[in-house]
Amino acid sequence: MMAITVATSECVFVFLLFLQHLPAGSGNFTNTLWAHQCDPGSEIFACTVPNFFYKPNHNHSTLVAPGTVRKVRLAYPRDKILLRDNIVAYDAVLHEILKRPRAVQIENVIIKTVDLPLDLEYADFSSNLIATVSAPEVNGSEYALRYLDLQYNRLTAIDSLRTLVHLETLLLAHNRIVVVDGSVLKGFPKLSGLHLGANQLEEFPYADLPATLEWLVLCRNDFANILEFTGMYAPALKVLNLQDNFLNSLNIDSLLAAAPNLKELLLRNDFIAIDGASEIEHKLQEAGIAHDKLAHSGQESDYDEEDGDGDSYHHTNQKHQAREYIFSGLLALMNVCVMAWGGFRLYKALHSDK
Repeated sequence: MMAITVATSECVFVFLLFLQHLPAGSGNFTNTLWAHQCDPGSEIFACTVPNFFYKPNHNHSTLVAPGTVRKVRLAYPRDKILLRDNIVAYDAVLHEILKRPRAVQIENVIIKTVDLPLDLEYADFSSNLIATVSAPEVNGSEYALRYLDLQYNRLTAIDSLRTLVHLETLLLAHNRIVVVDGSVLKGFPKLSGLHLGANQLEEFPYADLPATLEWLVLCRNDFANILEFTGMYAPALKVLNLQDNFLNSLNIDSLLAAAPNLKELLLRNDFIAIDGASEIEHKLQEAGIAHDKLAHSGQESDYDEEDGDGDSYHHTNQKHQAREYIFSGLLALMNVCVMAWGGFRLYKALHSDK
């Protein structure tokens, strides 16, 4: 019975020592390179790998994928992710490791910096900690990027994106953007959709919108008082979302002149005066433009019911991160205890033979 117990203990010891070298389990630097294959069947759409390890200037995971795969999705599905602190950057090295995909999706980890490669066409880096995006000019070459999702990050400006001249969709909701440089918007001649909701904007350069823009979301910013559209001409604009700001007036005539093909205008919870709201609704009805129900001053906001999902998700994400840090600390403590116990066993075995 004693022999069985000792053998079992030694097996557990070996297993725990093995665990501490798993990059996804420990969340720390490892000396072992790990090769990851795509989840079975995922390569039909995109090569999906839940747990991948990449930290610049450290050893890293490698990808084993068919040569035909041009789309890579890391840290997905979420239920299979052990820890989310194993990918801290996207750069040229990781792009090469992933075999230079045309499309990449890495959500809900802790990426802090992104260096965009020239040949990437689709990028989803939402729900990370990104504060810096680099896309410098490279010998006159143009970036191929057409779709960029940076929602739920920590950006404060968009100046570094000015070289992305082929962008068609740009998603920047839930960042910390205070000012938008109009010259950057002018440099997007193919832009069709722009989402800047839930930032900290007090002004917006409407006059610099590209003529190709079809939908613009500016909800949940800090626009106040009257909203003018001086100098704006957006012939392709179909949807404009200005919900949940602090407007008390809107120059509807200038908007209709600037966006002659507007199909939908969203103004809920902008607290426009009752008389002004009635006039706006009448002119929108005459122009055949769909609109939501304007919430006048004094009405209760339904924001909590309809728009709280993003904040709820963020709180849940923070709880997950806290649990992961606790798990990492406990695992590290357990590893120390196991090593100490193993050393003691080895010392005892060596001295018992004498």
